[in-house]
Amino acid sequence: MASPVLSQPVSDARREPGCAARDEPDRLQDMTPEGDLSLASGRLAILSGIRLPDEPPYRDEALSWLRARIGQPVLVRKSGQPDRWGRFSIHIRPANDASAANWNREMVAAGLAIVDPGLDEVFCQPELLTIEAFARQRRLGVWADDRYKPLDVSQPERLRDRAGRFVLVEGRIRSIGERAQRTYLNFGGLWAEDFTIIIPRKTWKRMSESGMGAEALKGRRIRARGILQPWQGMAFSIVIPDMIERLEGDRLPR
Repeated sequence: MASPVLSQPVSDARREPGCAARDEPDRLQDMTPEGDLSLASGRLAILSGIRLPDEPPYRDEALSWLRARIGQPVLVRKSGQPDRWGRFSIHIRPANDASAANWNREMVAAGLAIVDPGLDEVFCQPELLTIEAFARQRRLGVWADDRYKPLDVSQPERLRDRAGRFVLVEGRIRSIGERAQRTYLNFGGLWAEDFTIIIPRKTWKRMSESGMGAEALKGRRIRARGILQPWQGMAFSIVIPDMIERLEGDRLPR
């Protein structure tokens, strides 16, 4: 049985600047070895808000899923401006089935992709986080593999093993250090050893103005996602508030 989330209308993207683009007819013409989509309109594109797995066999499965759709007429909705490689970030769905979910959702629902809000300037499909949680609970695709499951901040050896990878991390924020250019969410008392989330000034300002500041976060258990890097312990940066989810009580305000 399909997830109820997948049955929501395709047009329910977040109503804010950057999320109001129209669907345009196109065709998936080809695909690069890296998974970029080549459209008949001449555009090069990636799927908005999601990241393909970076390890076998899941990456191969995700690429095969997309490759099987080459030649299909589609409806494409662009999100923002092209990146430095000239790729548009898009939502894409079949042109001949108005009720069909877009491919972004389908891949997340099957465990063939991981949600990455930080790929876009504005995250237009927050429901992808709910769809991903449903797939994770059912251990679909990548979620059957311990490498992809959320890492606990209390297991530093597991964090070190995933350095350089996009990961989900869970833990309780012990303290918050607000500085002029960035804010640090600290998950332990040893700043040179424990996990830290680094938030640029611009992102922290947005978070604070929407009720996601220090008062809302300190002492909370959260799930966050980003690319792990060695930095006085392990750390990653977030560039958009949707990269953090609160695991206790109500969802964080947006």
